[in-house]
Amino acid sequence: MNDTAYKPPQALELEAAVLGSGLIEASALRTLFALLPSEDVFYDPKHKLLYKSMQAMHRADKAVDMLTVIQQLRSDGTLDRVGGHQFVAGLTTKINSVAHLETHCRILQQQYARRVIIEAGRHMQQHGYDETKDPLELLAEGQQRINVLHQSLESRAVQSVASIFDEVFAQMEQAVQQQGLTGVPTGLTELNNATGGWQPSDLIILAARPGMGKTAALLHFARTAAVDEGIVSAIFSMEMPTIQLVQRMVSAEVEGYSNSDLRRGQLRGGVDEVRHLAQRAHRLKTDKILIDDTPGLSIYQLRAKCARLKAEHNIGMILVDYLQLMHGDGKGNREQEIGSISRGLKEMAKELSVPVIALSQLSRAVETRGGEKRPQLSDLRESGSLEQDADVIVFLWRGEYYNITEYADQTPTAGTMLIDLAKHRNGATGEVVVGCNMRRGVLSDLYTEAVVVNEQATLRPLPASTFDDTPIENPPF
Repeated sequence: MNDTAYKPPQALELEAAVLGSGLIEASALRTLFALLPSEDVFYDPKHKLLYKSMQAMHRADKAVDMLTVIQQLRSDGTLDRVGGHQFVAGLTTKINSVAHLETHCRILQQQYARRVIIEAGRHMQQHGYDETKDPLELLAEGQQRINVLHQSLESRAVQSVASIFDEVFAQMEQAVQQQGLTGVPTGLTELNNATGGWQPSDLIILAARPGMGKTAALLHFARTAAVDEGIVSAIFSMEMPTIQLVQRMVSAEVEGYSNSDLRRGQLRGGVDEVRHLAQRAHRLKTDKILIDDTPGLSIYQLRAKCARLKAEHNIGMILVDYLQLMHGDGKGNREQEIGSISRGLKEMAKELSVPVIALSQLSRAVETRGGEKRPQLSDLRESGSLEQDADVIVFLWRGEYYNITEYADQTPTAGTMLIDLAKHRNGATGEVVVGCNMRRGVLSDLYTEAVVVNEQATLRPLPASTFDDTPIENPPF
């Protein structure tokens, strides 16, 4: 069999040609730097080293041509490693024209992509025989290699304002028609007004102390997206099994029974009532809500699973309960591991262009604090990376849990939840008060009075929200 069949994909003549082009023409050099972001695109080690030096010179605002590059290599002590000045000078003789430079660069990209794919396959094959290696972790590593390749080769053409002008105003028109909703609806009027819905590519951290209703809020957002809007939502629950999550959704869907009633079978009509409740909750029998209750997922496993779900089901939102139960890259202390998880979640949101909502615990410092025990950004457990990576940080707080009966404006806290947007990268910070039935796990708008319009009575939402465009860590009531 021909030995050349086993050589990695390569195009050495084209590598020499594009490098020679960059050494003699400034316009060609700019094209190279735009299309070939890394020296790894080159296969020949000498070509790699030469291109790396050319990039370093360009970043240092130094002139890049045959003579200056030879001098820089000599100063760095690497001239002999690339073959000497004769090798560098010889590259300029490899070309007749730079007319097809972009095509040559694309071919080098393709050869590089094939090498990465082959290496990823070889890595998976070698470790596939290792009984100590988790197959899902191995799959996630392979997926990550492909994702990195995709990002490194992604190159978008420059667009003029004129070319996208009409599209910008078409999006504005759509936003007006959707009453400002540009993302996944939250099911809560004032929260929609503040956020425009959960935005694609955003990482939303939903944080609170135990007993504040984090899981209820997560299920509310999932049901709103999937059942009301038809948006496929994927829930990853590392704390609660699938059947318990669905049971909680049922209690929120039907009136008259708490989640505890359903769990203990305390139904007034016995077995017949079970069948009746199944009919009343029929909207939940949908393929739009996907649940994975694998315990202790790693961030790599999660990203691999979500990439597959995006391809197979076109998921529009991802919800994680909760991130402190995940595993990171295993490097460093727990704070660094949480940092790797938060970065991975943000990268996943951007890669898949979907909002990612991740629940997070808060530190016990909230409980030792006096007064109203309102959460602050400094209460995020184990990592400042959460504050850095998140686009939106939402704190949940229920005054009645702490025996606080009224807000500052004397509005009763009973049956309510305060949603505090402590960080909002692309909008205002502030807070919203919503209705909250913890027995059933239901969140809803608050209404105060009937307003008669054209002889018809409608309910007016309570204006229980305050928003300001300047970030605040602990906004007042």
